[in-house]
Order: sequence, then structure tokens, then C-alpha cells
Amino acid sequence: MIGMAAALLGAVPAQAIAPRSSLAGLYVRARAAQVAGDTSAANAGFAALMAADPTNMVVADRAYRQAVTAGDMPVALKAARVLDARKMLPSDGYALLALEQVRTRNWTRAGEATERLAKDRLFGFLAPYFRAWIAVESRKGDPLALAQAAQGASVGGNYYAEQRALLLIATGRAEQARAERGAEISGQLPSMVKGADEGLAVLFAHFSSDLSRQQLSPLGLIMGRMASYAAPNFSPAWLLLAEQLRTMHRPDLALAALDHVPANDPLAGNAQAMRIGLLDDSGKRDAALAEALAAARRTGAKPQDWARVGDLYLAMERPADAVNAYANAVAAADAAKLAPDLMWPLLLQQAAALNEAGNWPAAKAALDRAYAIAPGEAVVLNQVGYSYIERHEDIDRAAAMIEQASKLQPDDAAITDSLGWVLFLRGKSVQAVPLLERAAASSPGEPTINEHLGDVYWSLGRQFEARYAWRAALITAEDKDRARISSKIDVGLSGATAAP
Repeated sequence: MIGMAAALLGAVPAQAIAPRSSLAGLYVRARAAQVAGDTSAANAGFAALMAADPTNMVVADRAYRQAVTAGDMPVALKAARVLDARKMLPSDGYALLALEQVRTRNWTRAGEATERLAKDRLFGFLAPYFRAWIAVESRKGDPLALAQAAQGASVGGNYYAEQRALLLIATGRAEQARAERGAEISGQLPSMVKGADEGLAVLFAHFSSDLSRQQLSPLGLIMGRMASYAAPNFSPAWLLLAEQLRTMHRPDLALAALDHVPANDPLAGNAQAMRIGLLDDSGKRDAALAEALAAARRTGAKPQDWARVGDLYLAMERPADAVNAYANAVAAADAAKLAPDLMWPLLLQQAAALNEAGNWPAAKAALDRAYAIAPGEAVVLNQVGYSYIERHEDIDRAAAMIEQASKLQPDDAAITDSLGWVLFLRGKSVQAVPLLERAAASSPGEPTINEHLGDVYWSLGRQFEARYAWRAALITAEDKDRARISSKIDVGLSGATAAP
């Protein structure tokens, strides 16, 4: 790496840059920071390298990619201009330079940058929308006619109907937009999209989502960054970006993106919920709990805010606190007369916490209430039935519930496992095997399924296969279950080590 960096820097006059060894070391450190995900250090390193050697296109390209990914648009724009001057600008760079001119409200230059974008074979489909929004802001030209050039295009045509509606709203024809699109946009878009910044932000945000759904996350992230650059105060773009970064396992950048959603924004609650999840994902559960408690204690909090607190308490192995949190969630739901489809999930969560806290009678009451209001929900049928099986209570009724759940969702691994397990408990081990094998094949990393399969194999004298299944269970088992599973692997199944 040092040799390569030195070679790249070798063509620059010595008096114009720092000593070659110093720059080589800086390049190595910048690349190492980039690989390690240290955004700040990587950005600073590439920016310093560009300043020291503005003619080095390899450095400029890496600086551009790093800066766009990290959202450092000043560095990205500087690198883009360097690359553009040498005719080495990547395709997405034309979109960035066009957005820059839109943001500066220089409509002549914005138009020129748009025409350059139009010639790009990858992102030229964006040009008709740029032209339309420039017409809205500059009051020169017919925005709708300009956007219509994208209608029917293989890629850009996907966004035409929405962009047309936004253009109508921005030009004072909201009623026409509603008539064309119906209730889909009523009461939402007019307050969010006022001009070119927000209109183009929506375009890039939806393009970004499409790319991510096609498993093109790196390019989707770049388009997400373009969306947030187009309209820095447009909270939907920041939320989308944060979700993309979370998917890409970059919680640090995702949290930074959420910082751009102010507390008084209509989407502040969504941002806070995502922040709590990101902190939890990062192992910062104390910080996540503090955020969740703050959300639950605020005026106007929803039942789900308290449920989120309960989830965190359960993850922290504090079931008594979780019970209190879920009790608050259910009480708030009752006060709000929550619909059954929103109520039963809270009751199942409450039952899980009560069971974990050792209060089976109260857990049973919560389960029975969930079943009473949602007797046709497969998840309810499975959880209620399986909870009874764990306690060896009313096995026949529990089995009937699980059989019904399986008819509703025959491909659900958890339900198939429950169905196989209840057959085993009723003495039908041979019939249980294919069900448990199918569940394990569908969800190979689920420890409960693998342990069940191992227990059934052992009961049929298939000891080698039983130990194989138990070893698979041990890989992902919770700490509280590891001793039981390890004992079975060592000495075999006994009444004391049977799966609960």
C-alpha cells in the first residue's frame, strides 16, 4: 500500500507537496480508516491528500466516494470538481453538481448542469425532472410539459405520476393533483413539498429506495445522500437514509442522520423510535432505555412507547420492570380503545413478561384475553397454545389451537415446530419428525427448533442425529439454556434435561 501511494504521488513536483513518505503514510491511514468505518478520520485524510496533491485522480476519486457515502458534501463537491476538470467524473457526480446549482438558485447554471446530466447514460433519466423543477422556481417554461418527457421511460417513468402531482401542488394546483391521484396525497404532500429542493429530494429518496430493494445498497445510499443534500430540512429523506445505513450496519452514521430531524418535526416520533433501535443494536441498551423512557413519559405518548420500554427491559433480563412497562402499555391501549389488531400484540408481550417474571396465572389471563379478541390470528393461536404446552396444561386444547395456526400459516417455521412438538408430547414421535425437520430446514439458526428435533431423535434411538441437532441448537442458544443442551450432548436426554 505504501509503495502504491508513493508511486501515485511520485509525478507531483516535490516542492508542491509534503514529503513523499508523509503523504504515503497519510494515504495508508486514510484507507485504513475507510476500511475500519472511521468516517471522520477517513474524510479528513482524503481531504488533506487532495489539498496536498490536487492533480492525483486516484486520491480525488477515493475522496469523492468516501465523502458522498459519509455525507460530507463540501469535500464531495470539491473532489467532483477536480474529477470533472479531468473528465473523470462518475455518473452520479453529474447529479450532485446539478443539485448544487439548484441549491444555489443559479437557474442558468442549474440548467447547464442539467443538460450535462441529460447526456449521462446511467442517470440522464433524471434530467426531465430537474428541468421541470427549475421551471417552477425560475418561472420559465411549462414544468408539466418538461416533466412529461420522462413519462414512459424505462426507469424515470416510474416516478412520473408522483412528480407530476408534486409539480401541480407547487404551482398552486393542489385540487387537480388530488383529483388525479385521489386520497393518496391528500393532506400530506402539500405541507412537505414546496419547491425544487423538496421535489427533487422526493425523487432521489424514492430512487434510493428502489435501488436498495434491488440489493444495490451502496448506490442506494449515494442516492439517499443526494436526497438529504437536495433538501437538508426535509425529514423524510433523513429517515430513509438512516434506515439504509442501519441495514448496512453503520449505526454511527444512521444516528448522525437522525440528528437532522428536529424535536418539533411531525416525524420526530419515528426518528426517536429508530434511534432507540439503533442504540439497542449497537449494544448501548442503557442509552436506548433512557431514550425509550423519555418517549414513554412525554405527554401524548402511545401504548407502543411503553411496549418498547418493556422490550428493552426483557432484553436486559429485568422482567419485573418489563411487567410494569407492559402494564402501562395495556392500560394506555384500553384508555385509547385500541383496535383488536393493535391490542393483541401488546397482550402477548405482556404475557411473555409475566411468564418470565414467574407469574403464570397473570400471564395466562393475558394470553386468554388475546385469544378472546383475536381467535383467528395464527400468531395468537401458536403463542397461546405453545404457552399451555410448556406448562403441560390442557394439551388437547393447545394442540387444536396450534393445528389451526398451522392451517392458517403452513410455512411458518415457529408454528410448524409447535405442531411437531405437540405431536411428540402426545406420544407421536414418528409423525413429529418430518414437521420438526421441515421447521429446522426453514429456520436453521433457531435454537428451540433444533433442540426439539434433537429430543425427538433421541426418543427414537437416533442418537447421532440427536447430538448433531443439539450442537446446532447450542450455537445460538441463550445463556440460560446452554447448560441443559450441553448436558444432553454429553450424556444424552433425561427428564431433567428435556426441552421445556
